[in-house]
Amino acid sequence: GTAPIITRADLATPLVRFWLEENDLISVAPGNPVDIVFEALPDYTFAGQIVRVDPALVTVDGTPAVQAWASVGLTSHPVNLLSGMTAEVEIIAGEAKGALLVPVQALRELAPGQYAVFVVKPDGELELRPVTVGLKDFANAEILSGLELGEVVSTGTVETE
Repeated sequence: GTAPIITRADLATPLVRFWLEENDLISVAPGNPVDIVFEALPDYTFAGQIVRVDPALVTVDGTPAVQAWASVGLTSHPVNLLSGMTAEVEIIAGEAKGALLVPVQALRELAPGQYAVFVVKPDGELELRPVTVGLKDFANAEILSGLELGEVVSTGTVETE
């Protein structure tokens, strides 16, 4: 076999290739915004967006994954990027401004997609209250209805009699 002598890279509009677990595919599509941090440039966060999600699974280190590509916006940080740099890509699958958030530990799943929280009443008693959940990540859940700003929810284990 022969090895390439020259590799040409167009870094005027750089792209980052990354892989997703297949269960994350439902929340990812071209156009989703991303934040990109390069290992060699940890003080800079580059904004970008997903430009392509491949239609087939590949195996990465023995795990099924989906390959995707994101553009890198250089206007906020005009630095020189090199082909092959390592980056961490955070996908922004949804945003909510002024949202009422609770820790995900406060959610009790009553049925698939149906949730409740234990609200701590002024007398210290707990009330199980159904809530409608919007966006959710690993730490917080947006509450669309069923809870008011200022109400306290329990995030710990609740023992019942």
